[in-house]
Amino acid sequence: MTAGDHVSSGRLARMAKFATVGARTAADMLAARARQKLGSDDATIAESLKPTAERLVEVLGEMKGVATKIGQFVSLVDQDNFPEDARKALHRLLNQAPQRMKWAQVQAVIRGELGGDPHELFAQFDQEPLAAASMGQVHGAVTHDGDDVVVKVQYPGVDKAIESDLRNAGAIARTLSIAGGVLESRHYFDELSSVLRRELDYLAEMDQAEVYRDALTPWPDLVVPQFRRDLSTTRMLTMERLRGPTMLQAAQNEETSGADRFRLGAQLVAATWGPFLRQGVIHADPHPGNYIALPDGKLGVLDFGATKQLSVRFTQAYWRLLDAAFTRTTPDVYSILKTGGFDMQIEKEAANAWLLPLTAIVERPFESNHYDWGQCRVSADVQALTKRHPLLVLRVRAPEESLMFYRSAAGAAGDLRLLRSAGDFRFTLIDTARRALGQLAPATAEGLVLRSADWA
Repeated sequence: MTAGDHVSSGRLARMAKFATVGARTAADMLAARARQKLGSDDATIAESLKPTAERLVEVLGEMKGVATKIGQFVSLVDQDNFPEDARKALHRLLNQAPQRMKWAQVQAVIRGELGGDPHELFAQFDQEPLAAASMGQVHGAVTHDGDDVVVKVQYPGVDKAIESDLRNAGAIARTLSIAGGVLESRHYFDELSSVLRRELDYLAEMDQAEVYRDALTPWPDLVVPQFRRDLSTTRMLTMERLRGPTMLQAAQNEETSGADRFRLGAQLVAATWGPFLRQGVIHADPHPGNYIALPDGKLGVLDFGATKQLSVRFTQAYWRLLDAAFTRTTPDVYSILKTGGFDMQIEKEAANAWLLPLTAIVERPFESNHYDWGQCRVSADVQALTKRHPLLVLRVRAPEESLMFYRSAAGAAGDLRLLRSAGDFRFTLIDTARRALGQLAPATAEGLVLRSADWA
């Protein structure tokens, strides 16, 4: 760590820290499973895993960058692997990353970016951060012309830390059993590296936010904040402040009604699937802190560093899968995925014998007029199915662009489970698809044949 850095960036030091916490976590999980097989009660197992989760939170939160992002992702999509108390500990990574920047470091970053002290550049600037995340922390402020804004300030040294983590990414992923062997492919690794590096450029994030804003046109209850380019640089981002509880706060508040949980869940489905279906745009950072429940009932959407434009062929493949789900017909998943850019190194009959049950699991929340995400087992059931067919998994190679799509879809599913949202999600997704279809991007529409009259 160099002078002024907030984040340790030495590759060997970060790798050693990750290897240590990874090995201890793996050992603790194996010991817990052994106790379970020997008949230990759930309370005893839960108590034994709580220190494991606490240790993960402390180490991953301190490391920032890729490490914190992986910890946040684990807390959302691997909820079945930890008992309740351990999950609550992991969810602290979603609330706040530990180890905030000191005020002197914040001042130094802003002086370096805009050439002045925060209290000179702004009429008001709060020293205490509103939030601390994986790559930067957020402060409330008021501009000299009276705009109520937030300012995201990048951690000094986080860029070097991310480069170190990317060089260690294969070991990191294997350690926490998130991506398995997927990162051993150069194409996937290059895709991940590109997205993470782009997240460091806040000017690029503003451009991506405008693309996402345009894609949201059919959904007026979804809001993207306005940005102040005159007070933003690659390492400092100033934008309109959206006030209200985050989706995470709403999820954790026991006074949040069932109706509000469903409304927020339905808006999240639209925010995730709507822009993708309409013009192939995906918001690939569905952290529950990136959604704000606004006082007028709308949903604010934040953090566009990982927003990505996907190909027409990939987008059309998912239109065809949804068309089959909405008409309750059996899709030829093999052929659909192949035209969508998947490398199918397996015979069609064998592939469909595995892919059809997989598709049925993934579509479970949308197959009837009521689904309770609080009881969702989709992630666990997908993992169980893929473990039974490891060779088939390796022979169906998704295109590299799918990495961010699945990050978005799996993260949104984790948010919905955390929210315990329950209601008619079949109608929600069909309504989202109809709105997208009504203003479909010309490139996406070309050659796409759907049976929308039969959707029900």
